[in-house]
Amino acid sequence: MKNIWTILKKELARVFTDKTMIFSLFILPPLTIYLIYGLMGLSLKNETEKINTYTPTVYVVNAPDTFVNNEKQVKSFSEIVEEYKQLMKLTETNSLIANANFFYINEDELEDAMSKLQTKEVDLILYFPTNFISLVQNGSTNNKPQVEILYNIDKSYSESTYYDSLSLINQYKNTIAATKIDLNELIIFDQKVTDVGDTEKAQGRFLGMILPMILIIYLFTGAMSVGMESVAGEKERGTIATLLVTPIKRSELAIGKIISISIIAVLSSIASFLGIVAAMPQLTQMSGGDENIIGGLNYQVGDYLMLFGIMFVSVLMFVGLVLIVSTFAKTTKQAGALTTPLMLVVMGISFFNMFSMEVSQNPLEYLIPVYNIVLALKAIFQFSITFVNWLLAILSTIIYIVLLVFLIQKMFKSEKIMFSR
Repeated sequence: MKNIWTILKKELARVFTDKTMIFSLFILPPLTIYLIYGLMGLSLKNETEKINTYTPTVYVVNAPDTFVNNEKQVKSFSEIVEEYKQLMKLTETNSLIANANFFYINEDELEDAMSKLQTKEVDLILYFPTNFISLVQNGSTNNKPQVEILYNIDKSYSESTYYDSLSLINQYKNTIAATKIDLNELIIFDQKVTDVGDTEKAQGRFLGMILPMILIIYLFTGAMSVGMESVAGEKERGTIATLLVTPIKRSELAIGKIISISIIAVLSSIASFLGIVAAMPQLTQMSGGDENIIGGLNYQVGDYLMLFGIMFVSVLMFVGLVLIVSTFAKTTKQAGALTTPLMLVVMGISFFNMFSMEVSQNPLEYLIPVYNIVLALKAIFQFSITFVNWLLAILSTIIYIVLLVFLIQKMFKSEKIMFSR
C-alpha cells in the first residue's frame, strides 16, 4: 500500500506541478467550450437583434376597403394591419411584419414598387386584384381571388418579412371567413408567392455561413501541424544551437524555416481547395440547387481564383502566427499549449460570423486580420465579393505576413528566446 501511495503522489505531483498540463487539462477544455458556444450564441443573438430591430417596408397594392358580405361588415385591410400590430405588441411577439411600415398604393404605382423590390428598397409587396371585393362577394370555390405576395429572395430580411406576413394574411382571411354562411365557401382566396432577386445568392447564403468556418479550421490546423514542432522541437532536441553557431545568418535561417513550412502548408491548402471544388456539386444540393453544379450554384473561374488567393495568403499568415509561438516556446508540449488558445481565437472569429446572413461591404472590415479572411470567404460563396474588398483583404493580409516575418527574424536574433530550454 505504501508503494502504491508513493507512485500516486509522484504521478499527481507530475501533473499538478506542471503549469502546461494544468492549463491543458483543467483550464483549456472549459475555456474552449465557453468560447466556441459563447461566440456562436453571441453571433446568433446579434443576428436576432438585427432582425427584431429592423423596420421592413411593405407596399400594399389595391388594399381592400371596408365592405359588406352576407350582411356582415368586413374591416378594411389597413384596419386588420393595425389590429395585428396591436396584438403582437400585447403578446410581446417578435414579428417583422408588426414592425413594418405599410404604404398603400394603386395599380399604376406597381411598376415603381417592383423596381424598388429589385433594388432592395422594399421588402414585401402584397398585391390584391382590383376586383377583389366583388370576387369575394360573388365568387365561388372555383373562382377565388388570388392575392400575390412578392419578396426579394436575395435579401434575408425580405424573406423573413414574407414568412411573418403569412400570419397577417391568415388573419384577414379569417375575418372574411367569419362573414360566410356556407361552410364549403370558407376558402376565401388563394395566395401566390413570387420571389424576385438573385436565386444563386440566396442559395449561396447557406455555404457562406458554413464553409468559411470549416476552411479556417482546416487551414489553421494544417499550419499548426507542420509549424508547431519546427523551432520548439529543435530547441527540445538541442539541434537549434548547432544551427545558430554556423556561419549562416539568423535572418536567413528564419526565412528558410518560414519558406519550407509555408510550402508544406500551401500544398495542404491546395489539397483543401481541390476538395472544395470536388465537393461543390454535393454542397450545391445541400443549399437547394440542382444536382448539376451548372444548374445550381454556378461559380465561375474568377470565383475559384479569388477563393484560392484568400486561402493562399491566409495559410501563410497562420504559418507566421504558429512559428512565432513555436519560436517562443521551450518545448513542443509548451508550443502546443500556447498554440491552442491562438487557434481558439481564430475559430472564435469564424464562429462569430457564422449566423450573420448579410455580408458586410464596409472596406474597413476587410482590413481586420483574420476577420477579413472570414468576410472575404463568406462574400465569395455568396456571390457578394467586390474586387476592391477582395484586394483589400489580400493586401492587408500580405502586410500582416511581412510584419510576422520581421518579428520572427527579430526573435531568432534574441539569445534569450533561442537558447531557452
